[in-house]
Amino acid sequence: MWPTIDFGHTGIDAAFTRRDVYDVAGKPELAAKRPLRVAIAGCGGVARGKWIPALRRLQTIGEPVSFCGVTDPDGAAAEKAALLAGTHAFPDIAQLIRVERPDLVLVLAADSVHVSLARQAIDAGIACLVEKPLAREADEAAALARHAKSRGVLLGAVANKRFSPPYALAKNLMDEGRLKGAPTLFTGKFTLGYPYVDLLEGGTVHLLDLMRWYMGSVKRVHARGLHHTNGRLKSAVMSFGFASGAIGTIMTSAVGLSFKPWERVEIFGDGAFLVIDDQFETTLFDDETGPAKSWRPAVPNTLMFDETFGGYVGLLANLLDSVRGLAPLAVTGKDGAAAIRLIEAIYRSLACGAEITMTEEEFAA
Repeated sequence: MWPTIDFGHTGIDAAFTRRDVYDVAGKPELAAKRPLRVAIAGCGGVARGKWIPALRRLQTIGEPVSFCGVTDPDGAAAEKAALLAGTHAFPDIAQLIRVERPDLVLVLAADSVHVSLARQAIDAGIACLVEKPLAREADEAAALARHAKSRGVLLGAVANKRFSPPYALAKNLMDEGRLKGAPTLFTGKFTLGYPYVDLLEGGTVHLLDLMRWYMGSVKRVHARGLHHTNGRLKSAVMSFGFASGAIGTIMTSAVGLSFKPWERVEIFGDGAFLVIDDQFETTLFDDETGPAKSWRPAVPNTLMFDETFGGYVGLLANLLDSVRGLAPLAVTGKDGAAAIRLIEAIYRSLACGAEITMTEEEFAA
């Protein structure tokens, strides 16, 4: 049996049993939860294009959550986000916190101010979720995670692909033992065609987080790369050794085409392996002669919810339940710091041309 995964489209029960083809009737079990109020710090594209729609989707299905304010130095962006969220814009996060006292702050601003904004929320005793990267440097990210822990405040990091159905399905299959043993080999491919996005921090970081989620702690990193004339990383091949004894590799490039096949993950066990293609299709190969077991969307796109399929709804729902004390936080500040630590090790290996050995202490936060 396949694990039960919300694949981001109208479910069979909603469409046929409840006659609720757009799944908008609401769920009583969600409505019974404690209401929460959410604020946004940073009103750019990711706020307006992903997180506001994700929270709206949760509201649609009955989650008792609402926006209580937004803030951004760009007044026009703040006003637009406030209109979308049905709330008010504030001149800064300090006034927003003082006036509204939100239960959760989503830090979606420029990378350079992630830490300062998150610290203001944490110091006020307010949980926060910080977009990738958690900080510009790993030590700074780890210090932020320690600060949140010392204050007893939840600090979440964005790793939405863990909640994207094809990747979540793969993890469930692994946990069920469908690889016929512990994972032994990871391979990944990521290409990025947007010249304004950093190859590692802005794109490949998702694949690095998934790799750690599937394979466990990284012990060794060896990277080789090519660079543009301006010094920016153009392409890289990275090999990894894990604490479990497993091995892995990732190929990433900024000279590909982002609207063509752009992401592929393979995870090998012992006589079985999984393939996740383009964050879209998951296939399990577990028999030499039998058929592969494969899933891909089979319903019209009009009945699919992008925020759910992208993992944003699942990540936000987990965070809200963590604030309520109903569930452990799935992606912590420590996870966010670990991703940055891994990127820094890749850059060190690129610079010296040698393997970098990592310790558990480096990943501690």
